[in-house]
Amino acid sequence: MSIHDIKPVSKTSKGYGGGLEDIGNFKEGFCFKVVKSDDSSWIMCTENIKDKEEWMEAILTIKGAATIFA
Repeated sequence: MSIHDIKPVSKTSKGYGGGLEDIGNFKEGFCFKVVKSDDSSWIMCTENIKDKEEWMEAILTIKGAATIFA
């Protein structure tokens, strides 16, 4: 998946929106969804909350840069 395929991402006091959604923390993992412009999506899960938060912040940062400079 190209970073340009991801819907624009926003972060508010309520969490992430647009191309990135926090879907919860489960026994199986700490999960979030990456949504593409065609509304298909990838569910990604990490082993711990720290990794999940780092991945989500990285996608937000990179997607923001890609949106500005694309």
